[in-house]
Amino acid sequence: MDIDHTSMEAGGKGIRDQGRDLDGTIKGLRNQLEPLIPYFGNPESDEAARTFRKGADGHPGFDSAYQDLMKALDNMVKAYPAIGDGVVAMSKNVKMADWASMVNNPAVRELIEFGKRKNDEIAVPDTPVETT
Repeated sequence: MDIDHTSMEAGGKGIRDQGRDLDGTIKGLRNQLEPLIPYFGNPESDEAARTFRKGADGHPGFDSAYQDLMKALDNMVKAYPAIGDGVVAMSKNVKMADWASMVNNPAVRELIEFGKRKNDEIAVPDTPVETT
């Protein structure tokens, strides 16, 4: 299979890096928004705040939507490294598959078997050598 493994592995690392950047951006936005939430009203004492924050008539409110959004963003941030690792693993698996198909070549297989032998007798020439 014709694949540029260097490019593929760099792409996997790039995806992981983008996930780290996204995580930093999301944390920054979260840190800006969370201090504002108390200003959206006190649902314990204010009817309008209760409706906005907790929802009404079976409809979710801000608090529920905010929790769902934070969970979705966390899952997205976790997905980036998993995808990047998957791309790198795919490249390594293809390398191994390429190697395995090459090893299936009879000449290579014979060479590998020769390399696996254990302390067998090796014929040593005993013909005298003449020097001139």
